[in-house]
Amino acid sequence: MTEEAEPICAGPIYLRIGKMFFYGYGTDKDLRMAMTCYQKAENLLYAMVVDDGNYMYKKSLEGAIDGQEKVRAELAKEITDRTFDF
Repeated sequence: MTEEAEPICAGPIYLRIGKMFFYGYGTDKDLRMAMTCYQKAENLLYAMVVDDGNYMYKKSLEGAIDGQEKVRAELAKEITDRTFDF
């Protein structure tokens, strides 16, 4: 990806990749990788919406934030479902 394309392409792309890792579409389900992608998407989409005034991506920004909440909920379930030997 070129530096010129990144500000307009990377946010939506990271959002889609985050969904792929969260749901396991075309890859193994990986919650930590999903979280990383959702966080990158949020950062880039925030810049698009707030800094650049490109409000058509507001729904995508909300999706990135919602995706992180879903990942956190799944990770919390994993923690409570496991017994840890300390």
